Amino acid sequence: MLRLPERQTKRTGVEPGVLGALDVQLGSSGKSFREQKVVAVTRKDQVYSILRQAIISSQLAPGEAIRKELVALQLGVSRTPVSDAIARLADEGLVEIYPQTGTFVARLRLDKIETAQFVRVALETAAIRRAAERSSAAVVAQLQNNLKNQRKAADIQDFERFYALDEELHDMICDAAGLVGLREIAAKERSQIDRVRRLLLHYETRMIETLKEHEAIVAAIADSSVERAAVTMEDHISKMGKMLLQLQAKRPELFAS
Repeated sequence: MLRLPERQTKRTGVEPGVLGALDVQLGSSGKSFREQKVVAVTRKDQVYSILRQAIISSQLAPGEAIRKELVALQLGVSRTPVSDAIARLADEGLVEIYPQTGTFVARLRLDKIETAQFVRVALETAAIRRAAERSSAAVVAQLQNNLKNQRKAADIQDFERFYALDEELHDMICDAAGLVGLREIAAKERSQIDRVRRLLLHYETRMIETLKEHEAIVAAIADSSVERAAVTMEDHISKMGKMLLQLQAKRPELFAS
């Protein structure tokens, strides 16, 4: 049964072997998203959050149908917050609505991912330039602590924890740029590629490579090296392109034709 937690505080990840089965669990308790419950007042936001995380984590797989009445029943809410959530997800390109046919989780589209990748490079390289310019001991300490936790997660192959820390690092860099709301804008622009990033994290040695790239990024910020910070961030984000084609060859059913 689909239920929502009282608070949605943790991001989720994909179990090892994601290029095979996509059996993912959602929420801070580790329960399936179908076993959680809406209890707070902002129900439309909670419904949106839980459905979005289920899509990002591939618990709701590309191409899977979403039945509003069933989701509403499982969550114990009316159809209105479910419809609102689906409309928001459609705006992000994560859901496709076909009148008289149904609502489906959007399959991965290379053209949309390429556009999202372009926007992400532009936004996050600009953000890291400002972060490097404004670099402080406090910010660097926070980033280095995040890296320490990433290393621990990588050592025990904790993909869910590593992915959450990966997102946190990028959010922290956006915050360090000192622009109000930038973190939220960056997160929304990443929505098209978040599913891919999570899948690719399980691909061969990608988690270790990602950690090394993060270390180079933080080192550049610590040195207040604006240009090096921008170059390392662009290189880090751009690595996804080649791996995406490899993923498409392995899992063509995840992609739109």
